[in-house]
Amino acid sequence: MVIESKSLNHEDIESTLYDTVVLRKISSLEMISNLTGINEEIIYETIESLVEVGSLEGSFTEDKKRFFLSDVKTSEAPILDTHDAGLEIKSADTKSAKAVALLGVVMLVLGQILRSLVAIHTGMESAGTAIFMVGLVVLFIGWLQFSRLNPVSTI
Repeated sequence: MVIESKSLNHEDIESTLYDTVVLRKISSLEMISNLTGINEEIIYETIESLVEVGSLEGSFTEDKKRFFLSDVKTSEAPILDTHDAGLEIKSADTKSAKAVALLGVVMLVLGQILRSLVAIHTGMESAGTAIFMVGLVVLFIGWLQFSRLNPVSTI
């Protein structure tokens, strides 16, 4: 036996619409029609009869396109303050960048001092130059870190 069309009796339509409106909280008759495959006029008449019987409590909009339940529950969550404090400017921590840059300056000074001690040992000039060059790199890294932090104008 082949069933060509699906036919619902009145009780099935009522239970389907009750489940759709109450449990799934769908208010648009067009959406209910798309979900259930029932004509919008039949949906309107059935919901109206459910309201008259007392199974549903609610009302239709003026254009009869939506049905809103009257027993809508409000949230028990506390109402949040809607005061907008504006933009929050995050201050950057520049301590580590300043420390790296200061270490680079100290290495530059130490390299120059070692280069001036060439009279004590000839290797001091090479060591002083190496420390001076490494100090330049460390100073550059400190400046780079500082520029990437986007500090505020009052440093």
